[in-house]
Amino acid sequence: MSLSAEYCSDKTGDRGGGGGVALAHQRRLIRGLLVWATLLTLGLATSITLQFIQRESPAPSKRQIQENVTQPPQPPQPKEIPIMEFSPFWGDTEMVENLTWKTVREDFFKVQQQLLMNQKDGQYFLYLQVTLASHEKANHTITVETHNRKILNGRINGSKLSTLFMAKGISLAKGDNLTVTCNPKAKIRTRHTETYLGVIKINST
Repeated sequence: MSLSAEYCSDKTGDRGGGGGVALAHQRRLIRGLLVWATLLTLGLATSITLQFIQRESPAPSKRQIQENVTQPPQPPQPKEIPIMEFSPFWGDTEMVENLTWKTVREDFFKVQQQLLMNQKDGQYFLYLQVTLASHEKANHTITVETHNRKILNGRINGSKLSTLFMAKGISLAKGDNLTVTCNPKAKIRTRHTETYLGVIKINST
C-alpha cells in the first residue's frame, strides 16, 4: 500500500516546498545549543577543578597581622652614665675639718677608713658643693686631693657667701683615694641640696 505524495508532504510539514529549510534550521539551532551547553559544562567543570587544586589560603589572624606589621625603628636607648653620689656623714652641729661621706650609689668608689677609694682606672668628672652654717663668718678653704696631688681648692668668704661649688675633670688610677677638708674647722650643713659630692665616670683609660 503506497501513500500519496500529498499525504507524505503533509506529515513532514513540507508544504509549499519550505518545510525542508525550516527543519534544517531547527537542527542547526539544536546543534548550536548542544555545543554551547557542552562548553558551559566544560567551563564549570574546569572552574570546580581549579577550586580544589588552588584553594585560597585562609585569612590571616589578627595575631599574624600584628606580627607581620613592620615595627617602627626604636630609638637607641640612652646609655646609663656611671655616677657616684655621696652625702655628708656628720651632723649640722659638729665642727668638722675632714669631711666624711656615705655612699648613695657605690659603683666604682668605696668608703674605706673615711677615704673614698677609687676601684677603676679612668677619666672622671668630680663636682662638690659645701655650705657653711649661717653664723660662720670667717673665710674657709675647701680642698679636694688624693694622696699625692691637689685636685680642687676653693675659698668661702663667710662675710659674703656661705656656699662654694667646684668641679673638674680628672684622671684617676685604681687605688687612688679622695679626701675633702675644710680649713679651719666649721659647722657645715648636711641637707642634700646644700652639701654633696659626686663623681661621674667619663671613660676608661
